[in-house]
Amino acid sequence: MLCAVAMAAQERPLPNVEALRQRALQQTAATEAQRERYLCRVRTETTQLDGKGGTKKVDGDEREIFYVKARQITQTVSHDGKPLSGSDAKKEVERVKKQIKEAEEGKPSPFAITQAEILRIIKLTNERRVMVAGRPTILFDAAGDPSAKANGIAERAVEAMQGTVAVDEETGRVQDTNVQGMRDVKLGGGLVANVHKGFLLHVVTAPRNDGVWLVQEVWGSGDARVGLFLHPSYRFHQVTEGCRLFDVNSESVESIEQRH
Repeated sequence: MLCAVAMAAQERPLPNVEALRQRALQQTAATEAQRERYLCRVRTETTQLDGKGGTKKVDGDEREIFYVKARQITQTVSHDGKPLSGSDAKKEVERVKKQIKEAEEGKPSPFAITQAEILRIIKLTNERRVMVAGRPTILFDAAGDPSAKANGIAERAVEAMQGTVAVDEETGRVQDTNVQGMRDVKLGGGLVANVHKGFLLHVVTAPRNDGVWLVQEVWGSGDARVGLFLHPSYRFHQVTEGCRLFDVNSESVESIEQRH
């Protein structure tokens, strides 16, 4: 059956690149609204690297992630297998309250690269149809588009990236984004912000049982400084372990299992 689906898909002409980009941007905007109904538990392993690229420190965290007005809010619930307690738990609650307040005021994260920004700024070429989990998917080569209007350090970092972007053909959802920085990006001569060449971001999304696409897995690495926020050389791997859908009418919580 899968072979028949793949063969039928390959016989269809490829969709128009810009039409598919606009559809994907619309679906990404829809996802940003839908994901505000979810609370997800994620497991993250972060490795700090020394000057030679060797392991300096490894941290394991469990976090809860939710969204307020499209801004991701992250709350750490355990560190290296131990629940936060005492002053650490109190500090984390205060940090989350600050994030929520800033989101409600419309303030963006200090440094956050989103799939929407990548999709808007990146130039898509060499489109081809592939099968991903049995679904026809359009895979593009991606590179920063100098003609795109990039504002701020995050968008300028995207402009310096290249890699691949995969879009689910049926839904128009971005399924896989895998890009890395090809040059240093500086703002204010490096005094305001500095993102070093080699910054890597790989995001995989997948549909839930209710049809909503949410982030399934993320890999990243890099070395950056944005304002007063120092991001030393690191790499990380984040896995979504489960999401809960809040029913605002009945005030109940429904578990949504992730498709594999």
